[in-house]
Amino acid sequence: MKKGLFAVAACLAAVTSLITLGGCAQNLQDTGNKIVSNAKSYLESEFNYDGDLSKLKDGAVSYFNEELGLNNNANSSIEGTWKSAQGANDWRWTFDGKNKCLLASKSENSSSEGTYSVDEAKKTVDICLNSWQSTITFSYKLRQTLSDQYLELDSDSQGYSLIREKTE
Repeated sequence: MKKGLFAVAACLAAVTSLITLGGCAQNLQDTGNKIVSNAKSYLESEFNYDGDLSKLKDGAVSYFNEELGLNNNANSSIEGTWKSAQGANDWRWTFDGKNKCLLASKSENSSSEGTYSVDEAKKTVDICLNSWQSTITFSYKLRQTLSDQYLELDSDSQGYSLIREKTE
């Protein structure tokens, strides 16, 4: 998909350059037609694009969902707001069920937004907060009791023992 978007951007840049530089109207039109034809051929061969924009849109949505983890159905497995199960701190994680998350603490007056992606097969969640230097992969465990649901997040450098906040 990146190649397709790059090809379209390159075509637009080439046409814009030709218009800016001027030239014979017929040469300009012929060159523009060749660029559009080449771009169309590329889209047909690489993405099975047959002129139906909805198929191209579906391909782009599929790319974002699969390759980037956006709107990952597995992300909903930890959806909700989770507070620290240890009473000493007030850290709260909020996972939106799609790919956005927030870590906040009232006592430390801090919060950081980010993204996350759950891999249910590996039982891991990749979290990248704006305040972190890189993505951290946590192993996760969900545990249900009669009254509460618990989430354990563990990585090499940090861990969180969380309980789901009840919604009223």
